[in-house]
Amino acid sequence: MRFPWANTLLLALIGVELVSGFFGLVSNSPDEAVFILAHRIAGWGIVAVLVWKAANVIRSLRWHRSAAPRTASIVLAVALLATLALGFAWSFVGPYSYWLFSGVSWHIYIGALLLPILIWHSLYHTRGFPLRFWVDRRTFLRFAGLAIASAALWRAGEVAASVGGLSGATRRFTGSYEAGSFTGNAFPLTSWLNDNPRPIDADAWRLNIGGAVANPTSIRYADITDAETTTATATIDCTGGWHSTQIWRGIALSDLLRAAQPDKDAASVTVRSVTGYYRRFSMSEANEYILATHVGDERLSHGHGFPLRLVAHDKRGFEWVKWITEIEVNRTGKWLQPPLPLQ
Repeated sequence: MRFPWANTLLLALIGVELVSGFFGLVSNSPDEAVFILAHRIAGWGIVAVLVWKAANVIRSLRWHRSAAPRTASIVLAVALLATLALGFAWSFVGPYSYWLFSGVSWHIYIGALLLPILIWHSLYHTRGFPLRFWVDRRTFLRFAGLAIASAALWRAGEVAASVGGLSGATRRFTGSYEAGSFTGNAFPLTSWLNDNPRPIDADAWRLNIGGAVANPTSIRYADITDAETTTATATIDCTGGWHSTQIWRGIALSDLLRAAQPDKDAASVTVRSVTGYYRRFSMSEANEYILATHVGDERLSHGHGFPLRLVAHDKRGFEWVKWITEIEVNRTGKWLQPPLPLQ
């Protein structure tokens, strides 16, 4: 292998991409924009390393090996290039979709499947390196040089997008593009794995509030609309690559919790959908959210969660639970849930 250290650098960059990609996916605060920034810079770093990695791949393909390893190497290389191309196209050209999914979604899906294989591949080719390799001054200089080159390439790309008037220059810090702000129900739909329940009859619907509370209650839709007191302008940012700012109207979740009288040791709140989908939030977070019945001047459509959806202003779109039927107060923390929904 002519450039064995290329696999080491690639392994490090893949690790950065994995961690930063996950935290970037679940973050919706400018204070956490560093994760997306690290993801972009590491992506440029992979492009830089591929110059030397390509030489290794071409050299290995010339060996007289069986067809299976050669085919696997080619498939792996093509998948990696496709993942990078999808991400860069989304970042510069603008939003696009193919076969029901956005370009950034394809980037995430293919990348998630590819990462374990790439990690195994890189570890396999670096497993025999002696300790002196890892503490060698040249290894440090390569890492330092790569970091500088990655940052320079990222910055050059951002400047080019801005000067060239590319759509990528307007994306939000999460990488999402604006879609349908202040248009009522006309903005795109968020969806997960089980987001297609039957339309809900408002007269038969009830919101049940229970768990670690002194006063469990069941509330009708008319009770909520009669009590509406809260409006909020908030941005929903979907992991599918779009964001939309709307004026939401409903009832403060804190008002309902106060009426239910949570126990002194209450630690979190579960917001659950008619589909069984749920997300947990700390008590302090829950007290900042509203349960919306309207968006703009329009009653929520079924696709947007009628009769009631959560507006969690500091969370990504998958946390904005739709078709809410239950609020449960827990004595355990919000961390007792998968980081991403499983249904």
